[in-house]
Amino acid sequence: MRRFAGVLLAAFVFLLAACANLTAAPAPVPVPPQNTVPTAAYEEPVYQLEAVTEEGKTVVGSADAAHYLYQLLSLSVPNLEALSPGDAEAARRNVENFNSRMDALMKDALARGREMGEDAAELYEAGGLADPYYDETCTGFYQAGQVISVRLDNSSYTGGAHPNSYTASQNFDLGTGQFIDPAQAADDPESFRAGAAELLLEKAEALESRAEFWTDYAEIIARWNEGSAVFDGEGMLVIFSRYELGPYSMGSVELRLSYEELADLVGPGGMARLGLGAEEPGEEK
Repeated sequence: MRRFAGVLLAAFVFLLAACANLTAAPAPVPVPPQNTVPTAAYEEPVYQLEAVTEEGKTVVGSADAAHYLYQLLSLSVPNLEALSPGDAEAARRNVENFNSRMDALMKDALARGREMGEDAAELYEAGGLADPYYDETCTGFYQAGQVISVRLDNSSYTGGAHPNSYTASQNFDLGTGQFIDPAQAADDPESFRAGAAELLLEKAEALESRAEFWTDYAEIIARWNEGSAVFDGEGMLVIFSRYELGPYSMGSVELRLSYEELADLVGPGGMARLGLGAEEPGEEK
């Protein structure tokens, strides 16, 4: 894993002694200041992601009227105490900012799940609930260099002819400690957005489902970075959920650009940011 903060070098103090008409005493062996770890002993940050799950259900009488299950993520650094001061500060910032966003997403999801349960219970008591309601989100992630990509797949049923589903994404830059637009992984975000849009459009028009696309599909694909996009071991995957490019019956559309296709678009700095060059991308979960 790449280092994302400068290492604070331990300062060594050399004491020199000399007396008139006497031979100078040898300089004492340098001793690191108390509570300071030698530079060579510092470790690199180890970032770990763990699933955080919340679930609940609404029961009316003996019947299950609704249930929800939400899985998000929590970031931690188990070797925090072994880091240099600079790395430790950056790691704490990353953990705080990442988990703050995940906590907010979970809070919103729980509010949605509870409201869904209330609606289902009211409908059940009125005799109009044909099938139990549900709302579920599962999460996957991948660390490519200093970018953590999170994919959130949601499926739900709250009445109607069929269930619904959609995919969302979150991309977090460990270097800046911020969530980013996927285009910001590149040296020139706008150039990357435009260049990737052209390639994605070519791939979309080669699909058999092309005939079902909405008439403004090209404009939608041009704004790919405003939707769901994640970086993984093969490149960048852009996901258009049901209804985004065409009708429900068409399903979702996933378009991929390989790292070979991305190289010129994201630039050398972008490729390094994604863990390519001297290092390989991380592992998918």
